[in-house]
Amino acid sequence: MGELSVKPAAESRNKFIKSLIQDVEALDRMLREGLFEKGRQRIGAEQEIFLVNDYFQPASEGPDMLDALPQAFTTEIGRYNLEANLDPFDLDGQAFQKTESQLREILGILYKEGQRRNALPILTGILPTLRRCHLELKFMTPQIRYSILSEAMRRRRGSDFEIHIQGTDELIARLDSVMFEACNTSWQMHLQIPPETFAEQYNWAQWIAGPVLATCSNSPILFGRELWHETRIALFQQSVDTRSSSNHLRNKLSRVGFGQGWLTGSAANLFKDNISRFPLLLTGEIKENALEILENGQVPQLRALRLQNGTVYSWNRPCYGISDTGYPHLRIENRYVPAGPSLQDEMANFAFWIGLMKGMPERYGALCDKLPFQMAKDNFYRAARSSLCSVFNWNGQQIPAPTLVLEKLLPIAEDGLETVGLDSREIDHHLGIIERRALLRQNGALWQLRNFRKLADCYGKGAAVQELTSAIMERQRADIPVHEWDDVDCNRIYEVGSRRETVGRAMKTDLFTISQEEPLEFVESVMKWKNIRHLPVEDEEGKLVGLITQNNLREAKYPENHVAADIMVRCLITAHEDMPLEEGAELIKRYNIGSLLVVRNEKLIGMLTDTDFRRLYGNY
Repeated sequence: MGELSVKPAAESRNKFIKSLIQDVEALDRMLREGLFEKGRQRIGAEQEIFLVNDYFQPASEGPDMLDALPQAFTTEIGRYNLEANLDPFDLDGQAFQKTESQLREILGILYKEGQRRNALPILTGILPTLRRCHLELKFMTPQIRYSILSEAMRRRRGSDFEIHIQGTDELIARLDSVMFEACNTSWQMHLQIPPETFAEQYNWAQWIAGPVLATCSNSPILFGRELWHETRIALFQQSVDTRSSSNHLRNKLSRVGFGQGWLTGSAANLFKDNISRFPLLLTGEIKENALEILENGQVPQLRALRLQNGTVYSWNRPCYGISDTGYPHLRIENRYVPAGPSLQDEMANFAFWIGLMKGMPERYGALCDKLPFQMAKDNFYRAARSSLCSVFNWNGQQIPAPTLVLEKLLPIAEDGLETVGLDSREIDHHLGIIERRALLRQNGALWQLRNFRKLADCYGKGAAVQELTSAIMERQRADIPVHEWDDVDCNRIYEVGSRRETVGRAMKTDLFTISQEEPLEFVESVMKWKNIRHLPVEDEEGKLVGLITQNNLREAKYPENHVAADIMVRCLITAHEDMPLEEGAELIKRYNIGSLLVVRNEKLIGMLTDTDFRRLYGNY
């Protein structure tokens, strides 16, 4: 998308569609006549990155850093995201070493520049410290293509974007832009595929997606809630879903998805299917006539086709490109693997996937004739929900994810890596990381969940996500693969006044509230049942309007039929979530109050009581 000056689809629509059809016809012809590159195969990768400040909160310096960074870096939709596009390398015995070397070099440059700007890189599928406020439009990268895309998708949908994800916790949220997309970062892997075997290898890529995702999952927490082990899968699909509720009555697909069936015929059928299913969101100035260029013996860029393809987000996405040799090629872009947890983990994930692709057993060459597509799709979403805790349907057998990886997939991957000339020690290193993850049942998601729960029990979710992010960065900087990560020490004592301590870190978010029309008998019962001293009162729009405490309830002389609004305290002392904890403690002391209400946009988002301060921080 970044290659073109994009416009909303309504502008120059007919002209663009004509170019799009020409591109598809040109692609068909190139495939029929065998005009694609032969005898070479390459790999490539894209690294998406979060930037955080000293408090491990999103840092909005991304666009401002580009001038000081290598050309490999580009912006993403969120100001706190960047993307690095690595060079393609011939798939041989040196390919992974070259990829890793380049990645380490450019991340090192980013880290040094980030130190100057208080914007350090961190590799993680979803940043645990993200909050709803970080999705406001002021955090969108100020480039026209992002605002055009966001508005085009919202207009196509006809309403705000909504997400509803049910995991251990439940998350329901609404947004008037596609900024939910900024919550996701991935480690996108590319493999060039010979056109003559594209269909069978694409189907194999779909078949192995579930177990590969199970080993790599690293995104279990969003807004302090435990959702799917790879929450990115549900979040990204819903974040750019242009379907309205009425469209869901039809079998209409999301622009982000796993697909609807096995690929038959040529790779062009995938592009044709996407064009047929998904309406145009963007157009651009297309100066080339692909068919004329082909007639002149040159290679067309297929810019219209590539722009449309860039607005359809298949988890295994087909891509067209032109190699440095001047010949066109096709590749599969693996989009479902998350960023992190460490650089070693990412390279192991890359080697595992490439090894599986290259080692595809001959018997899987006709998957579409032997296995139902829904089995592959079901395995993929099982992996997204529960990663290494999943049980997969594999050729009619129910096999636990670790067993499948250890007994069936690792041997295939080893054979595949041997065929491209990797040294046995390098194979053992990369696949050994995958093996130990499966043996120990520890990927990034499972490590995060275990430690988040312990930290939340001790200090609350606000502190938990910040300490979790700190621990991820520390272990990542030490270049330790996730199966070797030790747990966070929960015995740490937090001190009021620490520069990292904020009200939002320590507040409780699991709160009991009442409406202002509730009878006082009910108010008294709730406070007794739940053993609480402070009960916030909200109006019909969910705005905080008052507070009832044990003291004013006890002192109230109320006749029958009185309600909460009659006795609630209306003049409230409130705080915002970024307030230093020391200031919050001072407010409680100064006004001699028993609780500090944390508010955003007039709505209650958390609470700290004097008991919380004493429990967490001793005598404050």
